[in-house]
Amino acid sequence: MTDHAVPHIGMRMVKSAAAVLICLLISMLVDREDMRIYSSIAALLCIQPYAEDTKRMAIQRTVGTAIGSVFGIAVLLLEMSFQDFRGTLAGYVLVAVMIVPVLWISVALKSANAAALSGIVFLSITVTHVTDASPWIFAWYRASETMAGIAVGIAVNAFQLPRRKRRDVLFVSGLDGVLLTGEDVLTPNSRIRLNRMIDDGMRFTLATMRAPASVRETAGDLRFRLPVVVMDGAALYDMANKRYLYTCPLPTDAVLRCEAVFRERRVHCFLNGVLDDNLMIYYGEFYNDVERESFEKLRTSPYRNYVNRIYFRDCPILYLAGIERTERVEELYRALEAEGLLERVRARIDLAAGFPGYSYIRIYDRASSRQAMLERLKADLGIGKSVLLTSREGCGDVMVHGGVNEAVKRLERLYEPYPWQRK
Repeated sequence: MTDHAVPHIGMRMVKSAAAVLICLLISMLVDREDMRIYSSIAALLCIQPYAEDTKRMAIQRTVGTAIGSVFGIAVLLLEMSFQDFRGTLAGYVLVAVMIVPVLWISVALKSANAAALSGIVFLSITVTHVTDASPWIFAWYRASETMAGIAVGIAVNAFQLPRRKRRDVLFVSGLDGVLLTGEDVLTPNSRIRLNRMIDDGMRFTLATMRAPASVRETAGDLRFRLPVVVMDGAALYDMANKRYLYTCPLPTDAVLRCEAVFRERRVHCFLNGVLDDNLMIYYGEFYNDVERESFEKLRTSPYRNYVNRIYFRDCPILYLAGIERTERVEELYRALEAEGLLERVRARIDLAAGFPGYSYIRIYDRASSRQAMLERLKADLGIGKSVLLTSREGCGDVMVHGGVNEAVKRLERLYEPYPWQRK
């Protein structure tokens, strides 16, 4: 069974259970039996993944409680005016009809997330009201019970054990084999926990072989505060402002010579360059179906711009990429070496996921590397220490094994250790 088949028991689940327990204990202490259900529901609705969501939800749910209470009292007063109205078909129709303005006002006041709670409070007042109780007192009980649950939810969600925050360290992670699943997906658990630490002030970035377009497609839900190292160190990209801060382009003559070797070996070459902060991918004649399939799959992306190769000479090229059968890619590598080009460029070969028997070959400037670009980022930030998480032996500071959520667990232990843990 894969690690994403069984859901992780996250802190939100634990805090939800704790909030319900506290609500039950409070209802026991004040000897209010009805308080158990209404306070517990409100507390559950207020437990959110992020702290700012909790505050926003608490405000909306307070508004929802007020709306439900006002309409609930109005219906009770109307029922008191007509003694035989309660418990009849007409009474039930009235309650059902009044749900509409209750929900509508919640949406109109931009508290749509509280609409359900306003309906719950309204029904708890109108449906469970006993005839010999004052409607004002009864409505007050329901509203106060709900507000107590909201308060418990906020308090539990905000609670954290004391931890040291290592905000003077740049934490860096790869994507493939580290944060992403085998299906190139960032799990919800990893996304929520990473965003929580980033919002808390963790200096976090990525160092990946992927282009910015691919980073956006796989990890776009992360709240990046820092630029990311992309294209295997050929560029430093600002995800928020969509700008290339630094690039390491290939010399033009090296591009032309490498492209000629590709062409002689009948391997299509994608030329990836940056022009006015836009990724330009220049293509030419395809020699196999896999090349064309790769092109057709990616060309519809809004973050990629495919252009005929005849126009590439005006654009700085960051890397060349080709896909062919593995044995032909190895022959191409040897041909580049025979031409003496590997003394000026850096070639990388990777198996092509989704295309058995095929491999990618990518050509970068020899001076480009992830580490060099990270050092430039550290200098810009004024940070001296960094920690790199990787799944490849000898390529980082911390090796990650054991599942797609393991990287985030390690980051949590590194970024915010408990006081009793070693530095």
